[in-house]
Amino acid sequence: MKQRMAELAARRRVLLAEIESQRIEVAEIAEQWRAPLLLLDSGLSAVRFVHNHPGWLAGSALALLIWRRHGLVGLAREGWRSLRRYPAGISLGLKYLSWVLRFRGEARESLNR
Repeated sequence: MKQRMAELAARRRVLLAEIESQRIEVAEIAEQWRAPLLLLDSGLSAVRFVHNHPGWLAGSALALLIWRRHGLVGLAREGWRSLRRYPAGISLGLKYLSWVLRFRGEARESLNR
């Protein structure tokens, strides 16, 4: 019986040493992946922000256009030309507008419940 207990204790020591070496190996691998995963996490945060705040993106684009095209008059002139050239832009805008209005209505209804 004592022989068996000694064998089990020796086996346990070997397994604990192996576990420790595996732990160190996993920690080294995790450290190598740390920087790429942090970059991925910040990219996902940016995508979530744009998804949750599309108005900020549209407002930023509008501000850049106003600044680039010499003020609001230039923006109106160029916007009108673009809409005449690309009528699909109008349908896209209307589709987006209907989606926003419908979403706001659903959100308002869920708050009233």
